[in-house]
Amino acid sequence: MWLWETLVGLIVWTAKGIAEHATTTRFLASFGFFLLVVLAQRVAGRLVGYVAWTRALLKSAAASLGIALLNFSVYPTLLAMTSHGVERLWLFLRVPRLPASTWQGLPLWLVALIVVVAYDFADYWNHRLMHSKWVWPIHAIHHSDPVITPLATHRVHPFEGLVMWTSYFVLLGWLNLPQGTLGIGAVILLLHNEYVHMNVDWNHGPLWFLVASPRFHRWHHADVPQAHGKNLANVFPAFDLLFGTYYNPGPCTERVGAEGVPENDVVKLMLFPFVAWAKLAGAWTSRLRSRFRRTGDPGSTPGP
Repeated sequence: MWLWETLVGLIVWTAKGIAEHATTTRFLASFGFFLLVVLAQRVAGRLVGYVAWTRALLKSAAASLGIALLNFSVYPTLLAMTSHGVERLWLFLRVPRLPASTWQGLPLWLVALIVVVAYDFADYWNHRLMHSKWVWPIHAIHHSDPVITPLATHRVHPFEGLVMWTSYFVLLGWLNLPQGTLGIGAVILLLHNEYVHMNVDWNHGPLWFLVASPRFHRWHHADVPQAHGKNLANVFPAFDLLFGTYYNPGPCTERVGAEGVPENDVVKLMLFPFVAWAKLAGAWTSRLRSRFRRTGDPGSTPGP
């Protein structure tokens, strides 16, 4: 199974490099990290049901790979549309931006750290938004994975990318951060996202509050009510501690996934947001009609 993970990882990273025209450094760093993840899982030997769910892993990996390839084919166009639209809006609203000289003279590592913290702050809030009723149908695709591995990083609906990119432009655009440092931050965030989706019970000991661990993020994927909408930060648990969404009672052996969401059918997963929105809209219009009928009935008391 670990060999299968390696093979699938190679295909994913190759497709990612081609689709995004990634630099050689970024591609090698991403692929190299994926190999380290697989090796760590192999050496750790502490996977939950490692042998028992081999077939489940194959189905899950195939679905994640299909979604990843679909996203890589449409992301360049979606990103161009999003950035162009938001940039025109910013120009229209005349939103001020920090001068580029703000970052000159600062050490590269410090600017890179600022980038990662800023991005994670934006990710916390767009993640919190995606756990709200009307935006959840988009994010549910990521939570549909019944077997959490690093490949789950790529199991996202194209619309989720739009939500995330828009939040970056709105929340971080005014910082006018250097493009090169943004690239470094993006690689760090990508690699860490792969790491927290490892299926190992690592919690970072006394450093648990500094950097998100696989245990921390596995609780986010746990399909139990007490964990829903918890652990929303991707990198820094401090944001969850600060805003009241931290949850980590110990090792997570709960089922992961999302009830009512297709697991590994790529077509159904891509259509799921539209189906869910149609149901929500139908329920909303039914309540509205019911309210109007009660209000129009002379013998009834208008609702609140």
